[in-house]
Amino acid sequence: MSADAPGKLVLVGTPLGNRGDLSPRAREAIVGADVLFCEDTRSPLRLLGEGATLPPRISCFVANEGERVALLLDNLARGKVVAYVSEAGLPVWSDPGLRLVQAAVEAGYPVDVVPGPTAAAVALCLSGLPADDVRFLGFLPRGGPERAERLESIARERGTVLLYEAGNRVPALLRDLAAALPDADSRRVAIGRELTKQHQEVLRGSLAELAATVDEALRGEVTLVLGGSTQAQSAGDPAQDAARALWQLVCDPGLKPREKAKQIAALTGLEARAIYEQLGALRRGAGE
Repeated sequence: MSADAPGKLVLVGTPLGNRGDLSPRAREAIVGADVLFCEDTRSPLRLLGEGATLPPRISCFVANEGERVALLLDNLARGKVVAYVSEAGLPVWSDPGLRLVQAAVEAGYPVDVVPGPTAAAVALCLSGLPADDVRFLGFLPRGGPERAERLESIARERGTVLLYEAGNRVPALLRDLAAALPDADSRRVAIGRELTKQHQEVLRGSLAELAATVDEALRGEVTLVLGGSTQAQSAGDPAQDAARALWQLVCDPGLKPREKAKQIAALTGLEARAIYEQLGALRRGAGE
């Protein structure tokens, strides 16, 4: 690019694991940049192949991102297009890149994004849990009062919660969540691992069930999708809250009819067996 033209920062989304997910536009942005900042300088070669012709690559990861800001601004001032790729997924989204964006915006340079996969979006789609009210929390604090406070807020959360965690720490996360959430028996969970890869797997069940059964480390990084609470209290209309809770139970595709009837009975005070029979009649009526 001409030195007279304005520099630009381009964030490039990259595949989570399946190289076929690299878009043509992403490939063009990587190859066509003047300078390529990388969380791992080996990643672009793995994505594009050893024969690819790449611009100069500069490492930019969590520990040195702040130091790279000056280098970024220097390149932008000389009219260069700087592309940034994190290890997998979309930069800034629980990945490095935020400091680069903030510095470019503050200095008045344009910033563009080439969209790509994000583990949270993929796992949410696979989970079968509601996507109309979602809270993304990323990685929880490892311990201390910060972790306790975050767990307490999750206990009150009505919407679906998205969490990231390293596979070896998933059993501990599930145990902590189950201990902190009084409705662990009814909170639905989907755990996505190896997303987009050959051995992609989604584990589904109640929080209490998975906390009791997932007792070994999982491979790689994991995305946990947690359904919202039906017990949280709010300052709104109690009747509206109860109706919302019932509606969530009725519409939950991951809940078996007998368990659904049991939970509806707990909310309404009606007999679970009668509710189960009525749910069966409704299903049969819908199929006729």
